[in-house]
Parts: sequence; structure tokens; C-alpha cells
Amino acid sequence: MSDAAQPMKKILLVDDEPQIVDLFSTLLREAGYRAVTAPNGAEALGLYLYARYHEPFDLVVLDVSMPRIDGLQVLETIRTDEAARGIACAEGLPIIVLTAYKSTCMLSFNLGCDDYVLKPVQPEALLAKIQSKIGR
Repeated sequence: MSDAAQPMKKILLVDDEPQIVDLFSTLLREAGYRAVTAPNGAEALGLYLYARYHEPFDLVVLDVSMPRIDGLQVLETIRTDEAARGIACAEGLPIIVLTAYKSTCMLSFNLGCDDYVLKPVQPEALLAKIQSKIGR
């Protein structure tokens, strides 16, 4: 099967800052990914659950600091859902967290994230991590 026949990888981008969402959505589209965005954790979980039954995501980019339902709660909910379905953490949906605090990184890993990017995010660094997790 040629690269041209490969379906676009679908990425869920979750961040409550509209300018970040716009920047990273554009970056992902230009890199050949399909970006689906959520402005908060509640919408992210709704999109995740819907996609799980229809067209699952290939990766999640998840901001940690958001109002109401934060990124750590989203991460924990996804991993709990996967565990309930018999999916081992290392085999589940790749999740990259965005955080401004190094201390949050260890907590994120303990909850099952696959990688992290510190803010302020360098777009090239984020793209490299995405490519290493799902390939291009």
C-alpha cells in the first residue's frame, strides 16, 4: 500500500487557549494530520467516547491546565476506560501532555501519558514527538 493510500492520522487537540489551538491545528494540517479540537476536558472526553465507537483517534495532544475538568482528569479517564476494555497502558491511545511545570510531568507519566512537551511549546518539538508516537 503506497503512502498516498494511507488514511490521514486523526489527532485530538485539547487546549483552552484559542490561539494555541489555531496554531497547532494549522501545524498539524500542514504536516498531513487531521486535527479535531476541544476547548476543554469535558468536550475532549465526549469526542473521545464518540470516536471510540466510530473512527478512533490516533493520538491526543492534551493541555494539563484547563478549567473544570483538567488534562490530568482526562488522561486518567481515558486510561481507566482502556483498562476496563483490557487495553494495557503501553498499548493504548498515545497521549502527549502539554504543561508549563516540570513537576506535572511525573504525575502525568504516573497516570499513563506517553510523552510531554513543556510550555512554551516549540511547534517543531511537538511535531517531532507526534511523529515518533504515530509515525508519518
